[in-house]
Amino acid sequence: MINVGVLIYPEIQALDLAAAVDCFGQVNQTLMATGRPPYYRLFTVGQTTATVKAENGLQLRAEYTLQDCPAIDYLVLPGGAGARPLAADPAFMAWLQQRAAGAQKLLSICTGAYLLAHSGLLDGKPLATHWRFAKDLQQRYPKVQVNATELYVMADKFYSSGGMTAGIDLCLAVIEQDLGVAIAQSIAQELVMYLRRSGKQSQYASPLKIQHSAEQRFTRLQNWLLDNLAQPVSVADMASQTALSERQFRRVFQSRFAMSPMQYLQQLRLDKARSLLLCDGYSLKHISQQVGVNDPRNLIRMFNKAFGCTPGEYQKHFR
Repeated sequence: MINVGVLIYPEIQALDLAAAVDCFGQVNQTLMATGRPPYYRLFTVGQTTATVKAENGLQLRAEYTLQDCPAIDYLVLPGGAGARPLAADPAFMAWLQQRAAGAQKLLSICTGAYLLAHSGLLDGKPLATHWRFAKDLQQRYPKVQVNATELYVMADKFYSSGGMTAGIDLCLAVIEQDLGVAIAQSIAQELVMYLRRSGKQSQYASPLKIQHSAEQRFTRLQNWLLDNLAQPVSVADMASQTALSERQFRRVFQSRFAMSPMQYLQQLRLDKARSLLLCDGYSLKHISQQVGVNDPRNLIRMFNKAFGCTPGEYQKHFR
C-alpha cells in the first residue's frame, strides 16, 4: 500500500487539498467495489493537529503532526496563501528536505510550488505553478525553471501542477502511472470530468483572455463566438456584436488583446478542435465542421502552423 501524506497548514487552498484526497480516495473506493484491496493509504499531516482555517474559512485538522506522522511514499503539497510564509519556516523546511529524501514522489499543486522551490530540491529542474504567480516565483527562486504554461510537469520524483483544477489532472497522471489508464479513466468519469488533459496542454486557454477583461461587450462577443464557431464569421459580424464600427472594433480589439480579431477566432477554433480530438468517435471531417473550418485539409494546415504537427499526431500524443 502506498502511503500518501497530504499537508495541511493555515490559509491553505481547500480545493487543492480536495483534489488530491478525492482522486486518490476514489481509487480505493473503485478497487474495493470490485473486491480488490485499497491501493493508497491517505492521511493528513500538519505542524499541529489543532484546527486551522483554509483560505475560504473552512476549518481543517491534520491527523498527524510533522513529528509523529507515518512514513510517506507520496507527499502532496497543496497551494494557498499560507504557502509563502510556511516556506520561510526553517523547521518545516528541514522536515520537508528530510521527508523528500525517502519519498517516492513529491506533488505540489498550484502555489504549493513555493514550498518545493524554497527547499532547493528543484534547483535546475522545471517546476509548474499557477500562471499568475510564475513571475514572482521565478524572481524569488532564479535557480528553478518555472513553467507557467503547462498544466503539470514531472521531473524525476518531483511532480508539480499549475492552477487548482490542474491538480486533478496531475493526480490522475500519477494514478495512471501506478494502476494504468483504465483506472485513471474510471476515476475521471467518477469525478465527472469533461476530459482528461495532458500536462503539455496550456493552462491559459484562449477564452480566458477575454473573460479576464472587465468589458462586458467583449465577454458577450466571446460567448457569441463560442456559440457560432461552426458558422462563417467575419470581422464585421464580430464588430456588430460589440456595437462598434468595423474599423474601431479592429483597433480596440488589437489594443486590448494584442492580436487581431481573426487571430483570436482562429485560437478559439483550435482550442475547440483540440478538445474534440481528445473525445472518442469524432472524425476529422466532423471536427472541421464543428469549428467552422469545413475542409479537413484547412484544419491540418492550421495545426501544422500552430503546433508543428497534424491533428492525428496531436491526438496520438495526448491520448
